[in-house]
Amino acid sequence: MIRRFLMPTLLVGLASCTASPQAPAESARPAATSSVEQASSLPNVQCRGEIPETLQATFGEFRLAQPDDFIAKIREFDQNPGPPGKPKITYTCSIFVADFNQDGQQDYAALLVNPKTQTAQFRLAINQDQGTFENAVIRDYPKPPQPIAEPLYVAMFLKRSGELGTANREYFPLEGGTAERETFIASPAIELWLSPAVYRSGTSPSQSEEERFNQTVGYGSEIFYFVDRELKTTRVAD
Repeated sequence: MIRRFLMPTLLVGLASCTASPQAPAESARPAATSSVEQASSLPNVQCRGEIPETLQATFGEFRLAQPDDFIAKIREFDQNPGPPGKPKITYTCSIFVADFNQDGQQDYAALLVNPKTQTAQFRLAINQDQGTFENAVIRDYPKPPQPIAEPLYVAMFLKRSGELGTANREYFPLEGGTAERETFIASPAIELWLSPAVYRSGTSPSQSEEERFNQTVGYGSEIFYFVDRELKTTRVAD
């Protein structure tokens, strides 16, 4: 089970800018958006910041998540100083920018919250041309069990180009020496925590729904990366 020590392989480079991933009900629904914004003017932000207005316009009632939107369990992870001599991991990041599909344009990974419904969402928005985006991945997160009040119970992390990221783990699905593994290492990727709502193994029937939920936060991750501009997905667990 992944606990607060499971993420040292997914450092974002900047000490204050890291994120990690996993998701629940999986609804990969490609949805195109239009814009006239020039790609060269798009903001390059990591962890927290602003996004292009044209991309924000496609979010509807969703907004970028803030640290207070994450459940207490994840905010507690942020308080962990981490191993001595290594950059501190941030578990409450809501946005990362990278050229995920390696076409020379900035793409966006974002964790979003709907303040009205108190639900959350993950999106991987790929820049098509001059600020026009297509959602390569969408993951929706319903409300957590009561009495948990915060809507966001997953985290995401950026693997920069050249970093091993999850490939540094003993049990990584992409075999060493393969072209796909080398492409994964050479390219940026997003790790998204799997939703605790879909995990029951290792929990006790005597536990409350809240206890089971909190126990399985961060137990595994879904990894998004591109090979020859084609989206690939794999999963890891500790």
